[in-house]
This record gives sequence, C-alpha cells and structure tokens, in this order.
Amino acid sequence: MPRKLKERNLHLMILAFLVGLFIGINVSFLSSATEPAHKYLDYFHRVYQLILTEYVDEASPRNMFYGAIRGMINSLNDPFSRFLDEKSFEELKEMTTGKFQGVGIEITVQDGRVVVVTPIEDSPAMKAGIMSGDVITHIDGKAVKGMKLDKIVKLIRGLPRSTVKLVIRRDGFDGPLDFELERAPVKITSVEYDIVKDKNIGYLKIKNFGSDTTRDVATALKHFNAKGVSKIVIDLRNNPGGLLTSSIEVSELLIERGRTIVSTRGREGSGRVEVFKSQSEPLYRGSLIVLVNKGSASASEILSGAIRDNGRGKILGVKTFGKGSVQKSFNLDDDIGVAITVARYYTPSGELIHKKGIKPDYEVPLDRLSGGEMKSLKQIRDNKLLDQFVRKDTEYTEETRASFSRYLAKNGIALEEKTANYILKDWIYRFKKRPLYDLEFDTQLVEALKRL
Repeated sequence: MPRKLKERNLHLMILAFLVGLFIGINVSFLSSATEPAHKYLDYFHRVYQLILTEYVDEASPRNMFYGAIRGMINSLNDPFSRFLDEKSFEELKEMTTGKFQGVGIEITVQDGRVVVVTPIEDSPAMKAGIMSGDVITHIDGKAVKGMKLDKIVKLIRGLPRSTVKLVIRRDGFDGPLDFELERAPVKITSVEYDIVKDKNIGYLKIKNFGSDTTRDVATALKHFNAKGVSKIVIDLRNNPGGLLTSSIEVSELLIERGRTIVSTRGREGSGRVEVFKSQSEPLYRGSLIVLVNKGSASASEILSGAIRDNGRGKILGVKTFGKGSVQKSFNLDDDIGVAITVARYYTPSGELIHKKGIKPDYEVPLDRLSGGEMKSLKQIRDNKLLDQFVRKDTEYTEETRASFSRYLAKNGIALEEKTANYILKDWIYRFKKRPLYDLEFDTQLVEALKRL
C-alpha cells in the first residue's frame, strides 16, 4: 500500500477514535455548547497527528490521551475532580471498603495549600501528632504548593513499612514541624459506642461513612434502646465523610419519615436537583447532641445539617470544614475512570455547605495553649523528652503525673499542670488502646453531657 494512503487511513482512524471519544459520548453537547467545541477538537487532532508523525521519539498514545484527559480536568480548577488511572481507580475502591495503604490522613487543597482535614484514628499520622488544619508544605523534600490532589496523595502513599517525611506549618508555631511517618495498612472501624459511666447517656462515635456504617450505627442504637438510654451524644469530630448514601441512611435512623435530609443541585439552569427525604420511621427517638469540629466534613456535615434543620437535636463544637460538593465516578473502562464534581449539597433549610461549613448551635472551642506553652511543647518534642519518660508499660496514675511534673521541671520546662497531664496521657495512649471517651480533658463532650 502506498505510504500516503497508509497515512491517510491512519489519520481517518485517529479522527474516528477522537469523534467516538469526545463527540459520541454526548452528541447534544456540541449543539448546546456556548463555544464551537469542534474547532478545539480539530486542534487536538492536529497536535496528536503532528506528534505521531513529527516528534523525534516514539510517543505513547496511552500517555498522550491520559495526559489530555488530566489536562481537561485540571482546567476545571477543582481539587475534587480527577482522572482515575488504573492505580487511582484501585485506590478509590480500597478507600470505600475502609482498607488502604498510607499514613492515615484525609487532605484537601485550599487556595493552593495542602490542608489536613483530619487524621484517622489510631493511624500513623494521628499517633505522630498531626492535627486537623495542619498545612503540608513538603513531602520527602518536594514542595507541594500548587500540586493537584491526586499527585499529592500518590507522594504520601507507598509500600508498607516504608517512610515518608512531611513538613507541616501549624497555627501557633513560628517555624515548620518535621514528621517522619511509617506507612502501614489503615483499617477504619467506622463506629464505636458505649454508655457513659454513671450517666445513662449513650456515646456514639462515627469515624467515617463507609459501606458498613449504617449497619453498625443501627446496632448501636438498638443497644441504647434495649438499655433504656433516652439521650445520646453523636461524635462526628474528625470525621472526613464518605459515602452520600451512608449519611442519608444514618439520618433515616434518627429523623421522622418524610422529612428532608439533604438536597443536591447541579449547574445553575441544568434542572438537576435531587431532594433526599427519610423513607422510614426512625430507629431511635431519644434526645441527642452532635459534636463537630473543623475536621468534620462532607457526609458528616450532611448528617449534622439534617439533625439541626429538622429540630431533631443540637450541634455543639466549632464550625465544620465546609466540603459540600458531590463527586460522581464514571467508568471509561474496567480499570480507569473519572471523578467529576456534579453538584453541591444543601441542608434542609437551603443552606449551602461548600466552603461555609455548619455553624454549631453551641460554640464550644477546645482549650487553646498559650504562646509560652507552645514553645515548651516544641522543646519537649525537639528533645524527645516524652520518648525518654514514657515506656510501653507506663500507666496514667497520680504517681506518674507527679513524677512527670518533676521530670519537666528538672529539664527546665514550665507547663500548667493540666497541660502537662494532657500531653502525658495522650503520649501514653499511643502505645495502648485509647479509651473511647475522655471526661478529664474533652471539654466539648463534658459540655454536651451537661446540656443533655
């Protein structure tokens, strides 16, 4: 076959492929677009053709098309819309089942900064002391400002038992904080519950909204009903969210049939509005207060807003994170896809959650440390004083507290007694199972119990 004819056939095949990829998905798009999209598709075809025929090295069609898809999504300037290549697609499936490799932090991008939404309980990140609101500036020596979220996630993840170094900036600290974390499998147990001793008030902690959360919350509520518990605290602090369906199903366990839980609205003028109402009678009808903080995001905010706006209970803590956008995954093949932001969440009263968050009925911040105490904590950290004092068999007792106070004084560290006891207790429970709740230092929980 003559060379020109071969090239012509090749070009026709490329054009047919592009038409199928970019036009055949939704023919009506071209007729309704405000700009002549076919002109840009022609540019794309010409560039692809030039690379194939003129570029000095052999180019990979797969890499070119994957790069083109990423470029389109990056142009949206939306950190939650992303291309899911084979690896990302598999990671997404792992996360929704609650088991994945990493250090255990939920992150997002705000104004070009990489912000920690929340550390996952009992994860390497939480045990190392990473907190909600921390700003990650470097990962393994690489500056991350301006990076896309999916690339940042890939830098943090890695082989089990390998390490990753994070540099963090935190409010109250003049300089950066360095963390070296060992990657490990992270299994999220989404629900824990108990009855607060001597108070007959239920405590229900929901850590995320996964595929098993509804079942586990129902089990907890049945337990409270069986024990005659008429008041509960639902703790959503540091809950980064999860599945929309899960948050709606959990809301149905608490809210009367027919009441609105949440609505989603797509692009203005698109007519894409969905209103989700409770489809069943509530499983639990007792009084409740919901605890939230700036690490409560997405599905946590849906449940909080539904409870507040339906007059079902009160919200206590500090304003939530404000992640109220809906992502939908579309399969392009068995192993790749895209996640696109298709709508935003609104509470039953019509309040937009995204970038605003849920304001609590009772504003109760946690105790803040003074500038002097911050400097003392940095000195303790830099000199590894806690590592030297606390052993795996150390117990949190009155004698241990007094001994720790003398130890700090001997090393020239000045701290309030309450602060010293708090950091001692926190460090001890890095080596053993942490109690489900803490009435000594958790001022928000104590206040919630008083109000109930």
